[in-house]
Amino acid sequence: MTGQRGQGQRRQPARRTVLAAGLSLGAGLLNTACRSAVAEQQGSGGGPRHGGTLHMVQGTDILPAFLLSQINPNFSVSRTVFNTLTELDHRTLRPRPSLAKSWRVSDGGRTYVFQLRDDVTFHSGRPFGPDDVVFVLDHLTKDTTSSQVKAVAQQVTSAERTGGHEVTVGFGKAVSNVWDMFEMMVLIDRESVTDLASGREIIGAGPFTVESYQPGSSISLKRNRHYWKPGRPYLDGIEIAIAAQSSSAVASLRSGQTHLALDLSPLDAAGIRDRPGFRLVQSDAHDLTYYIGANVEVPPLDKVEVRQAVAWAIDRKRVLAQALGGIGRPSSLPWSPGTAAWDPDRAAAYTLNPEKAKRLLRQSGAADAKVDLYYSNTLATNAAIAQIVQANLEDVGLTCRLQPKQDAEYQKMFVSGKIPGLFVNGHGFGQLTPSTLVKGSWPFNAQQNASNFRDPEYSRLADEIWTGEGDALTAAYRDLNQLFLKQQFVIDLINSTHTYAIQASLKGLAWTMYDGIDLDHAYLA
Repeated sequence: MTGQRGQGQRRQPARRTVLAAGLSLGAGLLNTACRSAVAEQQGSGGGPRHGGTLHMVQGTDILPAFLLSQINPNFSVSRTVFNTLTELDHRTLRPRPSLAKSWRVSDGGRTYVFQLRDDVTFHSGRPFGPDDVVFVLDHLTKDTTSSQVKAVAQQVTSAERTGGHEVTVGFGKAVSNVWDMFEMMVLIDRESVTDLASGREIIGAGPFTVESYQPGSSISLKRNRHYWKPGRPYLDGIEIAIAAQSSSAVASLRSGQTHLALDLSPLDAAGIRDRPGFRLVQSDAHDLTYYIGANVEVPPLDKVEVRQAVAWAIDRKRVLAQALGGIGRPSSLPWSPGTAAWDPDRAAAYTLNPEKAKRLLRQSGAADAKVDLYYSNTLATNAAIAQIVQANLEDVGLTCRLQPKQDAEYQKMFVSGKIPGLFVNGHGFGQLTPSTLVKGSWPFNAQQNASNFRDPEYSRLADEIWTGEGDALTAAYRDLNQLFLKQQFVIDLINSTHTYAIQASLKGLAWTMYDGIDLDHAYLA
C-alpha cells in the first residue's frame, strides 16, 4: 500500500457542480490502490450485526476547543460525534452528500446553494437547520484556535437561510479548496458552544453521543438512537481510553481489551502487522508527512545554503526503516501521490549526500555551527527521528543539541513560530487540494508559518494555485515545487499515513479523507 503510487491521477473538483440526492454515500469511498478494512472485511462472519461496545485506545487526549482546527487527537470524535455538510470521495476528491443532500454552484464558483436534510437532530433533540451552518461558518472566521481552513471561511461574504432547509453561501472570489473546508468543518451545536472548549458539553448530530468525558483518561460514547441513517450505527457504544505510551496501547490490544488502537508508533504498528488475529490498516489518504522545520530567523538557519545542507545530510531511508517501521516513502515534497501538485521526479530531489552538505556548509561559513533540534517528548516517533537527524548532522560537522519539550509547550512554541532552531514534526494537508496546504497549514501558510518564512514570490504562487486554472495552474504547481526545494524552510523526509491497529473481529472500519474515524457501518463479528 504505502510505497506505491495510486492507480491513476486524482481529478480536482470541478468549480460548477450540481449533485443529486440519489448518489450512494458508500460508493467510491476508498482508493483502489489501498484496500481498507471495509473492503477486506465485509461479507465475513455472516454480515453486519447490531450490538456490542467497541473499545478504542489513543495516545493523546481529545481537545474539544480545537474541533475546528483539524488536529490528530480529535480524529476519534470528529466523525463519530459530528457530521459535516459533505465528504470527499477518496478516489476523485469530489464532494459527496452528508448533511447536505444536494447543492448547486453558480456565479463562477462564488455562490453555493445547499439543500439540507430535514431529518437531522442534534443530540440535544434540537433540529438541525440552515442557521447552524451559518453559525459555524461565522465561528470559523472568529475561531481563536487557529483553524487551518480559516482563509477559506474568510472569503465568505454572505451566509444565510434561504429556505426551510436551504442555506446559501456567497464567496468574494472563487477559490479551489472550498470542498476541503466543508470536509473539515464539523457542525458543532451553537447552543452549547460556550461549554465545548472545556468538554462539559460535546454535542453534535453524528452516530454517537458523548455519555461522559474524563479529561486525560477516557471518553464514553453511546449509540445515537435518532441518527439520520436508518439502522446505523450497528455498535451500541464506544469506550475510548487514553494511553500515553504506545507500548501500553499495544499491550491492551494484544490482551483483547481493545479492538482498535489509533496511531501507534510506526514501529509498534509494524509489530502488529503479521500477528494472528490482528491487522494493521493503513489509511489511503497518505496524509502524514514527517519533516524537519527550520526557523529561518535563527542563525545559521537564516542562510538557505545551511537549510539545503541539512536536507542533503539526512538519511531518509534510515528514518523510514528505523523510526517508521517501513511505513511510507522518502519524499522531498509535501504532496501525497495522485494530487495535482505531485511530481515524482522532484519528490526524489534530496537524497543522502554528506559531501554536498559539507560543501554547502563551508560555502556559507557555517561548517562548525551549532543548531538546536526541538521535538515533543510525548511522541516516540518524533524522538526517534530526532536522534537520527542529530547523528546525521554531526556527521557533516554541525553540532546538534536535542531539545525535547512537553507536548503542550512544544505546540505553543510551534503555532507561535517561536521554536529557536530546527524542529521535528508531522504535517498533513498534502492529500487535499494543494492550495489548502499553502493557505492554511501551520508549517506552510504563506502568510504566517511556523518557520517564519515570508517571500513575495511564495505569496504570489499561493494565491495563484488558490484561484488559478488551466495552464497557469500547472505552471504554478511547478514553480511552487521548485521554491520548496530551493528554500527548504520545511525539509520533508517521509510521506507516510495514519494507521489503525485492529482485532480481526472489528469489521467495517472506515475514515474520512482527513482521517476522522467513520464507524457508521462498523460492527463486531
